[in-house]
Amino acid sequence: MNLGAISIPAWIFVVFVTAVVPWAVLRNRESALAMASIPLAARFYAMLLPQLALGILALAIGALEGVELFPARAPSWLAWFAGLGFLTVAVVLVRPYWRRSILEQKPTWRLFAPANATERRMWVVLSLAAGVGEELVWRGVLPALILTITASPVVAIAISVLSFALAHAIQGARSVLAIAAIAAGFHALVALSGSLYVAMTVHFAYDVAAGFTYAQFARELGLTREDPERSPSTAP
Repeated sequence: MNLGAISIPAWIFVVFVTAVVPWAVLRNRESALAMASIPLAARFYAMLLPQLALGILALAIGALEGVELFPARAPSWLAWFAGLGFLTVAVVLVRPYWRRSILEQKPTWRLFAPANATERRMWVVLSLAAGVGEELVWRGVLPALILTITASPVVAIAISVLSFALAHAIQGARSVLAIAAIAAGFHALVALSGSLYVAMTVHFAYDVAAGFTYAQFARELGLTREDPERSPSTAP
């Protein structure tokens, strides 16, 4: 292990992403869940700005440390087909959980379900910001820095996966395991394609699918933001 292999700003980035971000998410989980009662249009920038800030920070640290984030070579067709396959499997496996979270009246689904055309456009923008920004952080810069320090790809990926999962702990303990599995899949796509492009695209598409599916299920079950106490069992 070579602790001096990266700069002090890079170390600050590593500590911030692996410790501060998960701690902040866990500490403020209840406050974040309270936002579920607020329409997406009213909390759009509160959700967008942290994504943009993380992405810009990753770009800056990546440039400082010489991490190649946007190689000129395009991914192969095999990599794109692998990405499509991974996206399909992930959505099919997780769809029942999305529906169950609504049936169980968990508040988290309301954070991700756009209620109208304007909110659907906003959700696409948020999904794009997450797909690009989070991949820059957790599949791009962070594992590259940890690999430089430890010389172990396994350690670099394991820490990145754990950090990513905990950073999404607002969705509940059961979701952390699923998110860790999805994060590992994103790392596999990066390894197969040799860049972040496929993982970014799949991440974006997955988030869009999640939000639109939550909204579809909510409509089918007759649940709206204006009627949060209605039981799904009474829905037509």
